[in-house]
Amino acid sequence: MTRRLYLHLGPAKTGTSAIQHVLSGHDGSVVLYPRIGLWSDGSHHNLVLNYFGEYTRPEMVREDAGGLLEQIGEMARRSDRDLVISSEILAGRRTLDEFAAALQKAVGCDLRVVLLFVVREHFERAASLYNQRVKDAATSERRDPDDFLIENPERLCYAHQLRRLQRTDFDLRVLSYHPAEDCITRCLQFLGFPVEQIPELPRRNISLGRTALVATLAANRLVETPQDRSRFNEALSRIPGRFAPSEMFFGKDAVARVRPMFAADRKYLRREFGVKLPRADLSNASPFTLSENDFADIASAMASYADDRRPILDMVAHYVRHANNPSEPPEPELADKPREA
Repeated sequence: MTRRLYLHLGPAKTGTSAIQHVLSGHDGSVVLYPRIGLWSDGSHHNLVLNYFGEYTRPEMVREDAGGLLEQIGEMARRSDRDLVISSEILAGRRTLDEFAAALQKAVGCDLRVVLLFVVREHFERAASLYNQRVKDAATSERRDPDDFLIENPERLCYAHQLRRLQRTDFDLRVLSYHPAEDCITRCLQFLGFPVEQIPELPRRNISLGRTALVATLAANRLVETPQDRSRFNEALSRIPGRFAPSEMFFGKDAVARVRPMFAADRKYLRREFGVKLPRADLSNASPFTLSENDFADIASAMASYADDRRPILDMVAHYVRHANNPSEPPEPELADKPREA
């Protein structure tokens, strides 16, 4: 029977971290997931970035791509299991076929290449992706949510990537992220895992809560050195409710501008792959603002910054609304004050 080479392409914020966590801890009895060219999150990012010669990410470790492929080949030749490589970085590669061919050559046999691509409701994924880009020091997103949404919204659609993947000779399988409760289980089953061999799934790569998100956005705009970023992250750990499910902060005007593009993308997914995404529930969308208590939490957490915290608090203050006058931000108070009961 022909062995398969599964390339799990993501994209980001579609359960990839949890899938990679399970696969990187797997014993190889179901599929072969080489622990070669991995990042700490279990993805094959280091393999992919070395292969394509991209060295800008701080987590990147330079290694010989040929040597990594040969190690994978040797491991694959000692196994009769299907091979799985997982990296969101692969999703947008125009030379994906060359990468697959290099893996086939390293293994020394023809492998049936199967592409796994997961799609998630557009606004929900946009909110989660925005949160991730603010949180990630390598991307250090500086835009407000609405600006992020309306600038190049096509990057939040799937058709441009999937059309390119359709032009390859590979088998392309598109799965829906929804319902989210069993997304990881369904993806692992597609890769060959029996339900009884799927371990309990931990929560991975959790989003920042609203207060920590706004504070981090301000720091992204102002913090310049890795040392200062490290100090800020230490302070951030003291903010109550640092992590929470991502929220939608997109305004009505921004939503109206991108909705037609997202609607066209939904139709494409349904027509080409039979995937019907749920409608976005924007009823719970809320303004990208903080309460006075949230501001007090940030000021208290950043006490170790001393005078250095003033620029960040000045910027955070623009997102705070007084309870008695929602249109006016407060003056930033640098003295720690107790939270209101």
